[in-house]
Amino acid sequence: MRPPRSRRTELHALTLVVAFILGIAGLQSCSGGSSSGGGSTDDDTPDIPRDTGWQRVSIEQISGSGLLLPNVRAIPDGNNQLHVVYFTDGQEASSYTINHILWDMDALSEISQEAVIDIDNCRTLDLSLSQGDLPVVAYQGGTVRAGGSEQQSDIMFSILQNDVWTEYTGGIGFVERNPVFEDGLAGKNVSVAVDHSGDIHLCYQFFYEGIDAMNFNYPDLLYVTKDGSSPETEGVEETVEGNIYNPNGTASEQNRVGAHAAMMIDGEGNPVIFHAADLAPNSSDPDSKGLRVAYRQNGVWTSEWVETGFEVGDISCALDAGGNLCVAYYVESEYKDSSGISHRQCLKYATRTAASWTTRLVDEATLCGMYCSLAFDTSGNPAIAYYSMQNHSGSLTLKDLKLARN
Repeated sequence: MRPPRSRRTELHALTLVVAFILGIAGLQSCSGGSSSGGGSTDDDTPDIPRDTGWQRVSIEQISGSGLLLPNVRAIPDGNNQLHVVYFTDGQEASSYTINHILWDMDALSEISQEAVIDIDNCRTLDLSLSQGDLPVVAYQGGTVRAGGSEQQSDIMFSILQNDVWTEYTGGIGFVERNPVFEDGLAGKNVSVAVDHSGDIHLCYQFFYEGIDAMNFNYPDLLYVTKDGSSPETEGVEETVEGNIYNPNGTASEQNRVGAHAAMMIDGEGNPVIFHAADLAPNSSDPDSKGLRVAYRQNGVWTSEWVETGFEVGDISCALDAGGNLCVAYYVESEYKDSSGISHRQCLKYATRTAASWTTRLVDEATLCGMYCSLAFDTSGNPAIAYYSMQNHSGSLTLKDLKLARN
């Protein structure tokens, strides 16, 4: 299970902590992802856990600013070892380093630590494990785009093989309709998953090509698969969902998709992507925005709504014991349910059986649900870790890490 992670504009000190409780070892790693949001504690030292059944162990303490937001990913492997990736400040201004720690969860001690890659201003980070439990780290990097502010603008991934990190290009945000600036801005939200054949699947938001800013407020969701045996081979970028353009390049349909994208591989080896979507961003229709899911079968993408009527602030997905698609999500905006009752900033859960989705409210006791992370225990029961921000009146700031189990 992926621990929730915090984000803030400036971070003075960060302690990476692993928390253990009797029975948590039965939770399986989520093959999807969740995206970053806002909020963290200001204390350098974590508070004492409220539940004495929890044991917390400090892994690493870092200091700095910028991309230490902290964007952290952690996945346990089959050897009861934990892989953790995170940012630290680089040697130069506007330079950041992605780091990897391998942690022994039995001995509660570090096995190894190394730098993965230096980047300039990455907005995103994700982690998966390939065959042999080799970590695959995905991020924004690569080529500096043309026009506008200079920044690395491709989706990249690095693989640890024979104790050496090797970087490969995932996607560049290629677009045919601009023959001058074909290398666009691909980034901000990326999710990576590795299938049983070792092939690497990446999905990410594409904002615009070169200096054409028309698409900046209307991002698309793109996807690419890379051959795990030859990751250097160029993959074909596919549009999962996004804007529709006329032959002359003008937009005939505009939407905003791909935020908080979380990808998983289903029981048949096909990628499934959950993401926040607004199919009519210039309209106030609540049924045009919500949680969306896309399926790829026989090379064709189809999409449907999981639930509409609100803005989604975070997503985490996994398969249950029966192979059904399950997703936890943070409802950020206010919405009314079928009974006319209002809800806001709450945690929800949905599962797909047959051809329909069943949704349920998990927690709205406080303003909560951000940084949600879904997994299943050895009995097949879902558990969700998430962040509780404050009470509904705003008079009490909580900043608590919570766990809901069914």
